[in-house]
Amino acid sequence: MEERTFNKTDEDLLDGLRGLLASERRLSLTLIQNSANLPSPSTYRNRFGSLRRAYELIGYGHPDQFGPLEMRRRTQALREELIAKIVSTLPNEIFIVRRGGRWRSRLRLSSGLIVSVLVARSVRTWKETLRWLIDPVRRESKCITLLARLDSSNRSFLDLHIFPYIDRQTRFLISLRDAWLNRGMRLSELSRLCEVVVRVRRARKSEPRKSHQRT
Repeated sequence: MEERTFNKTDEDLLDGLRGLLASERRLSLTLIQNSANLPSPSTYRNRFGSLRRAYELIGYGHPDQFGPLEMRRRTQALREELIAKIVSTLPNEIFIVRRGGRWRSRLRLSSGLIVSVLVARSVRTWKETLRWLIDPVRRESKCITLLARLDSSNRSFLDLHIFPYIDRQTRFLISLRDAWLNRGMRLSELSRLCEVVVRVRRARKSEPRKSHQRT
């Protein structure tokens, strides 16, 4: 009975994670599921609120320590939080569009314009140089796009940019002040999103802008 999960203290559960980390050098949902010595991932979620919180409690929280699946989920969660914040900031002007299935949630302005939301996480490249990875969504590439770059820890947003569309089909990296950003306009306040979207849409029919614009 003492080995039953409900008789284990929080520290017992965390010690189990520490042991797995020591043997595998990393943690992941799959590793926990396949471990004979640990309870199910849902046990950690119920006890600590989330796997991420359990990781943080044992000092395993740097973005580089998370596997691809965990990183993807964290990025998706931040994206949904941003979308919700935009709608709460402009409740009568912007709405969330969810088509279900494999379609991602998008924004719809009261005018009917659809805005794609793309989150770019930071990555360390050669000699610890920081870059941002942009992964275009093909079915949304022609939409007006809000690009949100994460900070160096991938825990919060660094900046926001509005683009008339994404001009590439495959993944690519950009630098902090990359010339590619000049295609769009910097969004400094969420409350001005509709205004900047309209400006970008008008600019789409004109010649490419030569200088970066900040709103």
